[in-house]
Amino acid sequence: MPHSISEKSKQIIKDSAELIASKDKYITQKMYTILFSKYPHVKEFFSNAPKDQYMRLAEILSVYAVNIDKIDRLKPALLVIAKKHVEVKIQASHYPMIGMVLMQAIEEILEDKATPELMDAWREAYQFLAGILIGMEKELYEEEKK
Repeated sequence: MPHSISEKSKQIIKDSAELIASKDKYITQKMYTILFSKYPHVKEFFSNAPKDQYMRLAEILSVYAVNIDKIDRLKPALLVIAKKHVEVKIQASHYPMIGMVLMQAIEEILEDKATPELMDAWREAYQFLAGILIGMEKELYEEEKK
């Protein structure tokens, strides 16, 4: 997973931040609906998740969009997420599945506002964030082995 994101994509993400924030809860609700429909076996990862998990993800999505060019500010929050992922045994192999359903949800909720350029930027932004989380989780899994 890439650990960088193009300046063009950063700008598109920042420009879309208000739009994403206005629909974030709908996007994440739709994402979980698609996820559990297509991949029912992943429900086990969410067995202890709070009922408002979709709202937490929505907040993260919006904060990420606003801070895409200041990712270091998000590192403490990302570490909390990575620790939770390790706790429930999420693996790097789960990220493509989540990315796919998230992109589908964004397209379905934003409809005609989900232009190819916007979607390409969000795919790149997702890959970037996934790469960071996977790296953090890898370190945490290695620490567990010690």
